[in-house]
Amino acid sequence: MKTNVLFLFASLALAISCTTKPEETPDTTRTEKPAETGIYVKTEPVSLVEEIPTVSVIGIIISKTDAKPAFKTGGVIDKTMVKEGDAVKPGQLLATLIMTEIDAQVRQAEEGLAKAQRDFDRVSNLFADSVATLEQKQNAGSALTLATETLAIAKFNQNHSEVRSPIAGRVIKQVLHQGEIAGPGMPVYAIMGIADQDWRIQAGLTDRDWARVKTGDKANVSMDAYPGESFAARISDKARLTQDASGTLNIELSFADQPASLAAGMTCKVLLSPAIQSIQTTIPVDALVDANGSQATVYSIEGGKAVKHQVTISRLLGDRVVIAGGLEGVDAVVTIGSIYLENGDAVILANQ
Repeated sequence: MKTNVLFLFASLALAISCTTKPEETPDTTRTEKPAETGIYVKTEPVSLVEEIPTVSVIGIIISKTDAKPAFKTGGVIDKTMVKEGDAVKPGQLLATLIMTEIDAQVRQAEEGLAKAQRDFDRVSNLFADSVATLEQKQNAGSALTLATETLAIAKFNQNHSEVRSPIAGRVIKQVLHQGEIAGPGMPVYAIMGIADQDWRIQAGLTDRDWARVKTGDKANVSMDAYPGESFAARISDKARLTQDASGTLNIELSFADQPASLAAGMTCKVLLSPAIQSIQTTIPVDALVDANGSQATVYSIEGGKAVKHQVTISRLLGDRVVIAGGLEGVDAVVTIGSIYLENGDAVILANQ
């Protein structure tokens, strides 16, 4: 009986040990996403903005017409007829010279002409009698011509030994006075034109603004002398040379609607409306890397990789910067994360 029990337990143990555990089948319904690698960055679009078309500048009222009349010949001033502040008309006599020397030169030239005429007549008679040669007659004729021209010069100087005003205006300075010696061409007066067509506005522009405006562009002018009023004007001329160390380039404007009264040196505010407008490329300042003066580096993304661009900075506009070149064909630039990038680095867009 005991032997049978032991045999039964041995059989059960053998059966259990021979039993095999079924194989587990893999779960094909689950897929694992591979981990992304790269630098996380954020981009912002490149913007095209139209530049503000107006230009504001301070202008000065000037007279376009001025004159500095002078004597044609030198001499001692006899009389001056006007003084500083006087209004003058075209052709008005302003000053004369003491004519003693000049009149003597005319008389001397007249005597020289009379002698040359007598010599020519005598030689001509001798030549007719075959006593004088042809050369002698020709020399006498040349002397007569020379004397005639000398008298013409003396009379011309005599007639221009006075100063007359070439324009209508006002005397702003008297340079020479009665009794002083005036040299040829030395100004006696400085006259400024004060007619309506003489007044202009002069203003200095930076080279960038100067390039944006052109002759004929409209402007609006306001003056402290006429509060609450505005006057229309147009650009009549553009300078081609800087006037001083400031580096500004002058423009000149003519009034289309002129104030009732003006004086040289008055200031005004000029608001220009350039016809030439420009489209500017701007990006956030945060996109700039390794900025050095007008040069900087920015990054764009192409095919999941960083692309380096060398750009030229034009100027700042608040939190954005105007780019003059280097971003052709780029519509977005990296802002956050740009300082960690190198050309060709793999990137992950955080703003997608």
